[in-house]
Amino acid sequence: MTPVLQATNLSKKFGARVAVSDVSLSVSAGEFIVILGPSGSGKTSVFRCLSRLEDADTGSILIDGAPIETLRGRALAEQRRKIGVVFQQFNLVGRISALENVVAGRLADTPLWRVMLGRFAQADLRKSAEALIAVGLRDQIHQRASTLSGGQQQRVAIARALAQESRVLLADEPVASLDPEAAQTILTLMRDLTRTRGLAVICTLHQPALAQTYADRILRMEDGVMSESAR
Repeated sequence: MTPVLQATNLSKKFGARVAVSDVSLSVSAGEFIVILGPSGSGKTSVFRCLSRLEDADTGSILIDGAPIETLRGRALAEQRRKIGVVFQQFNLVGRISALENVVAGRLADTPLWRVMLGRFAQADLRKSAEALIAVGLRDQIHQRASTLSGGQQQRVAIARALAQESRVLLADEPVASLDPEAAQTILTLMRDLTRTRGLAVICTLHQPALAQTYADRILRMEDGVMSESAR
């Protein structure tokens, strides 16, 4: 099966510190990969390189077989839409609704003033509402984001990635700030989305038991070096 996302020989230094050392990985549609590793092992740096929030010093990144490491401007923005990123801290605008947060993520080029005034196309609103329903938030569509529970806010962040029609979901410690029940709910949701929507998911965790439960494959990182883990 052709990988949706493939990275080869990625390396990244911050000053004298090597954050990522010759990392290669790939993920296919319908596959849920977990990267295990302690804080500071390089997991987040890998994600920042994959999503082009940081430029790797060396290596290549392909999405659907097309290189993205050299893209700039609009061409990069178009390819970046294929990669949804979910963070530990949700990254929502608390004073607007769940729906407005999702549609704003769908329209990455929309000026902030249009977001705050709620001037969105009906087609974008409909697609965003469908994404929220898909993650189990039908009754919270118009609820202010700051009033949602942590687990619900993380669902909004996942819905945002669905609404932008991402092919890949990078989830960086998505359950670290959640209680155990909410954490299992979020990981079950992401695993189900890999099956029903063909998402390619890479998720960083620091809990081996959760990785064993949810992952199709487990990778490990330590001191910037990635290795395949035996189940």
